[in-house]
Formats: sequence, structure tokens, C-alpha cells
Amino acid sequence: MKRLAIFLALLLLGTSQAAAAPKSVAVKKLSLIAVNQGAEKLVISGKTLVTVGNTDGINSNILLTGLDSNGVQLWQKTIDSGVDEVALAATTDPSGNIWLAGASSALVSSDTATAPIQAENPDGVLVEPVTKLRGDMNLLTLWKVSPVGDVIATYSASQSAPALINAISANASGVSVVGSLQEKPFIQSVTAQGVFGKLISIGTSKSSLNAIVRQSDGTLSVFGTSAETLGGKKLAGIRDGILIKISKSGAVASVVRSSAPKADRSWIGADSTLALTGFVKTGKVIESAFTKFTTAFAPTWTLRVPSLGTSAVISSGTTTYGAFASNSAISGVIGWKPTSPSLLMLSFDNKGVVTGAFGSSELTEPIALAYSKELGFIGLAKTANQSISLFKLP
Repeated sequence: MKRLAIFLALLLLGTSQAAAAPKSVAVKKLSLIAVNQGAEKLVISGKTLVTVGNTDGINSNILLTGLDSNGVQLWQKTIDSGVDEVALAATTDPSGNIWLAGASSALVSSDTATAPIQAENPDGVLVEPVTKLRGDMNLLTLWKVSPVGDVIATYSASQSAPALINAISANASGVSVVGSLQEKPFIQSVTAQGVFGKLISIGTSKSSLNAIVRQSDGTLSVFGTSAETLGGKKLAGIRDGILIKISKSGAVASVVRSSAPKADRSWIGADSTLALTGFVKTGKVIESAFTKFTTAFAPTWTLRVPSLGTSAVISSGTTTYGAFASNSAISGVIGWKPTSPSLLMLSFDNKGVVTGAFGSSELTEPIALAYSKELGFIGLAKTANQSISLFKLP
């Protein structure tokens, strides 16, 4: 019996670091900065918040808005090259440049082979010039933008169909994106000079790649979900969360699956420290998962909380922040009893212990989180009245 007791004690000690539980913390109210109705993405460059949106008109264009820490507009720029263009993902590089990834179309000239004939016009009607035809948005496009919203460079590569971009990662050597092309997951990397590498396809429409991190050694860490065998690893649940390591040569080096029996799991967000977030659906129960991984994809801590499934994550130093759409009280979070879906943000230390809680009944679910040394942590979220708002820690 004594040996059994020692064994059980050691077992509990060995697993306690892998599953962090919230300690008792009192929830504080998040501060709303400004409503930004058209915002879809958020990045921070130095002391400037930059929201990214897409506008409709004769052509679809990209709208960038620079704001200070109080939400006061500093500048607004439109990316309009005369064709349709849309930004689907945004990030910054170590120099503070903003990188946008999306799709655009190329101008297509009308057929002018027939010799022109001067038509009679006795009434003197002014005929408007014929505009050039617009092609499909089959160009996978990257825009490199300065911290004040000016386009520095545009890089495009023609694809067989419009590419849906789910995430982007940038470092000093270049940019990588993940998404789907003709319903198949893909990875595309581009050098800092705009040279496109070979497009990497992974799996079928049964898989999705939702987040990517460029590593300093030239490898890529990719995260998402899959309902098929990948890298020799078979499906364990209804759908499994997947963690994929891509080598410098573009080959799949390893695949790790996050699974639970009869569960639907997906990793939907990641930051450069390999703090991940995603959802776990088991029957009617939905949870958001926050997990910190090593570069070998071994979990160092994890926490699952009841939610609607939408979440975001970001880290700085030894602190990680996870925001999610909360629909119930959270164990250890004092003063949090939402009567409708509300945004809750938890802070974790390097062992996964919850050190703070910040919420707002005026916000419902996170869209994006961003950080800079100058401004700290800033978020973008949906509001209860169906608008979009920026928020920050109190």
C-alpha cells in the first residue's frame, strides 16, 4: 500500500503541470476604446493601432485605419490598384512593416481586333468610355505596407482559383500563409524580396490549416484540424486538432494529433511562442482550449473552459492572454456570471496558472489580439449590438 501511495503521489505531481487550473481571481472590466464598424483585422506597429477592412464599390478595396491608444484616428489609407482586391490576414514583421495577405484580380482587356467604325451620333449623345473587364480574383497577393499605411511593395502569384487565406506569419526572412485552394489546404511561403516558393498541399477538404508560425531555423509550424489520416497518423475522434512541422525543404516532418473520443477538435489560433487556442466539441458541450507547446509539440500546460468556441491567444514574455466567448461562470473567476455570451480574457503565467481575468458584457466574442511594448495588449471584438469595437486591459 505504501508503494501504491507513493506511486499515486508521483503520478499526480507529474501531471499537475500539464493541466493548469484557475486560481481564484476577481474579474476586472475591459476598457472599450472605440467602435470601428468596418474592421476585420488588427495589428500594432509601434504606437499605432492599425485596423484592416475591405470595402465594396466599383472595385473591392482594402481600407487601413491608424489609431492612437485611445482610438483617435491618426490616418486612413485605401489600397486601390484599379482591380478587385481583398485582405484576409494581417501581421507585422520585426521592422514594424505590416503584411497583408489576400486575393486580387488582374485587369483583362476587351477584344479590340475589329477595326473601329465611327458611328453616327446626330443627337450628340456623350458615350461613356468602356471600362476594362475584371478578371476573377485568382492572384494570391501580399501587400507590404509601412507603419503609416503606404504600400511599399505588392507581390502576386497566379493560382487556378481564388485562394482563401486563413493566417499569416512574418519574420525577417519572409512571409508564410496557410489557407485553402479549391477546398484543399495549402501553405505558401514568400521571401522578403517577394520570391514565391513552391506551394505545398496537405490533405484534402477533410482537413483545414488555420494558423502558422515561421521559425528562425527555416521550419514552419502549422496548426488546424483534420478528419483524415495525415503523416501516417490516423483519425482518433470525429475530427482531431493537428500540429504539423514543415521542414526547410517543404516536406512534412512530423504530425501530432490532439484528439478525444467522439470529439470534434480544432486549433484555430497560435502565436510565435506556440501558445495555441482552439475548440473541443463533445456532444452538446463546447469548450475553448488554451495550450502552450514546446517546439517538439509537447504540451507544457493546458486549460479548457466552457465557451461558444470562438477564441484568440497572444503572448509576451512569460505572460499569455487568451480571450474567448464565454457563456457560463468559470471556476476560480470571481464575479463572472454572464447572462448572455460575453467576452472573457484570462492571463496565464509560464506554468499555465491563471493570474488575471478581464471581461465585458458589452463584447461577445474576440476577433483578434495584438501586442506592442509601447501599447501593451489590444483586442478587436464583436459587440452585443452587432458592431465592432477595440478594447484594452484596464
